[in-house]
Amino acid sequence: MRHPRRNRKTAVAAAATAGAVGLAAIALVAGAQTSSADPVSLTLNYHCTYPLVGSQSLKVVINTDLPKTVATGQATGAFNIKAISTINADTVSGLNLIGAKTIEGQAIAKAAVAAPGINLPVSVTNTVEKTDIPASGEFSVNASGQTPSLTFDKPGDAKITVGDIELKVTPRKADGSVTGITPDGTIDAPCTQDPGQNNTLTTITITDGGGSTPPTSPTDTPPPSSSTEPPPSSSTEPPPSSSTEPPGGGGIKYAFAIDGTTALKSLGSTAPIKGSFDANVDLATKTFTGDLNLDPTHTDFKLFGFLQGGSDIKVVQHGQQTGTLQGTGFTAKISFDAFLTSVSVFGIPISSDPKCGTVSPSTTEMTTGPDFDLLKGGKLGGTYSLSELANCGQLNDYISAFAKSDGNTLDLNLTKK
Repeated sequence: MRHPRRNRKTAVAAAATAGAVGLAAIALVAGAQTSSADPVSLTLNYHCTYPLVGSQSLKVVINTDLPKTVATGQATGAFNIKAISTINADTVSGLNLIGAKTIEGQAIAKAAVAAPGINLPVSVTNTVEKTDIPASGEFSVNASGQTPSLTFDKPGDAKITVGDIELKVTPRKADGSVTGITPDGTIDAPCTQDPGQNNTLTTITITDGGGSTPPTSPTDTPPPSSSTEPPPSSSTEPPPSSSTEPPGGGGIKYAFAIDGTTALKSLGSTAPIKGSFDANVDLATKTFTGDLNLDPTHTDFKLFGFLQGGSDIKVVQHGQQTGTLQGTGFTAKISFDAFLTSVSVFGIPISSDPKCGTVSPSTTEMTTGPDFDLLKGGKLGGTYSLSELANCGQLNDYISAFAKSDGNTLDLNLTKK
């Protein structure tokens, strides 16, 4: 086979392409267009790795027209691409978490053509249609594109196989602005073909056309005008092989740094709060479990308005924390035990037992603020009560009477790590 822009001695092969979108993801694959083309269909499954939601499945149904035969020296014409990709419900949940309402972009698909004397990998850029994202469940996305027209030199069989995909897609909010999932809003996501599939798009018979003169006009065909990038040149590396195992599943992990304050109502004081919150999110149920880790802190107070006192405070989570995703934020059910590891009045210690603490755990339902963003963080607030204390020495009852209270507040700022 011969490319019109190269020396006759240089063999060049025809190619098929594949593309996809994932976070929102979609995939494409190419086929040749000729006057005697026949319908060809191929279904492939991929796993794409996205920020926020990790590895997610993507189903691609490829429909195109390809010739059963082509003569040597005859240009194939441009290869047209038409495909429908099914984006799974977990990916949709992830897109909704960042406030995305539409998705669009490009997919760089890898394919290979094996013909007599040639095994050529090709990469082609394809355009992903702008598509509305549903509130839940899976949805389908259409994509299309074109490859260059090419010419075969030798008779035989040309086998076209479909490889992996590189996505460059942009989810957008309702007003058209980007979500902030990356600095420029565009997701770069690799999609690996699941193992054990037949990835042969078609096999074309190359007949002896009695000549091998290349076309006189250039036949490299750019992608459709809606594409924002020129098509990449053919790759010089062999096409990637399918992985032996699809990427693992499981929950999606989030980690936040905590910085804020708590107001202790009965003592009329505040204490700084620092720490972290790590969560494992189940996108299917929109629930999570997590671990709350807070640094020891200190508060100064005045009893009766004039007795100067202070206490070191340690907070320990009581069991694993739980919560529910809501919009682009969440509600968390927090449970913890509070310890007053040292208490002093006028600088004189009146309790120093590290076991001095609440007899029952404090609980609170904390809700993120309206501008909370899972990609960045934001405000989280709630109220809680402190029960009576135990193990605080001879003055336990007095210390407990002052510490026990309702209506204490937590005002936290979470920053995505």
